[in-house]
Amino acid sequence: MGGSGALLVMLELLLCAQASAGGGADELSFARHSDHLASRDVAALRGVVETKVLRVIDPYEGREVEFEALDFAAVLDAVFTQSWREEEELLFRCRDGYQPTIPVARLLAHRAWLAYRRADQESFSIRKLESGRVREVELAPFYLVWENLDDEVIRQDGDYGWPYQLIGVELIRARDRFPKMVPPEGSGEAALAGFAAFRRHCSRCHAVNGEGGGIGPELNSPINPVEVRDSAWLRRWIDDPSRIRSDARMPRLNPALPEREATISNLLAYLEAISHAKLDSHSEPTDER
Repeated sequence: MGGSGALLVMLELLLCAQASAGGGADELSFARHSDHLASRDVAALRGVVETKVLRVIDPYEGREVEFEALDFAAVLDAVFTQSWREEEELLFRCRDGYQPTIPVARLLAHRAWLAYRRADQESFSIRKLESGRVREVELAPFYLVWENLDDEVIRQDGDYGWPYQLIGVELIRARDRFPKMVPPEGSGEAALAGFAAFRRHCSRCHAVNGEGGGIGPELNSPINPVEVRDSAWLRRWIDDPSRIRSDARMPRLNPALPEREATISNLLAYLEAISHAKLDSHSEPTDER
């Protein structure tokens, strides 16, 4: 084999090794039910999906902004084939520990885009209100955005479904992926509704029994909030943490959420139910013989 041929083989082996290792820091990792399938950077994704300059109302900045972005459904088609459309949910992983989940049905009903650059400013960043002050937040490598200029449902959802610093996308089944977060058998309808609300609004930042986001504190093991605070205090906290602590990083529950008070009640019912299913109670029994 000639020198150039050997070099090409070595380069191919190196690329394969990098792919099997899960990709680089600026790549997006794709998985299905915990099995890693591929990692792709911006250049690779632009090679299979056309770029569009998209104008949206950014929920963090609260105004119209422009991004260079890729049709997210087309990205998923390129990686998973159209079989992803038959799945239940997508789990997103972000560099800061944020882990939101989005039902596949939402992606089929509304149009999402994978942004990789701001088209209206030099830096790929947004200005976001956090802990009582506005700060500049980097978005790289990717930011999931939604067409919302003419979509009232998406606008009402606020920042739900807009993860930034996005590094991973995984197709999941909720009860398989988060078995320790599921309320105990026999839990009432309010707790089950609260579980769905918790995963939509809370688990992106908070873990329960070790499962969920890593930005906020763990909410069940070893201590559940219902064990140290009464329901009136917790209701005020979920409603608007800044009314209790001016520097609270946790945002208030979306003010535009339909049946908002019922959602808060259901969240409290879920926390009460899961407080009886601590991490240890989910552990496999050990053989001490």
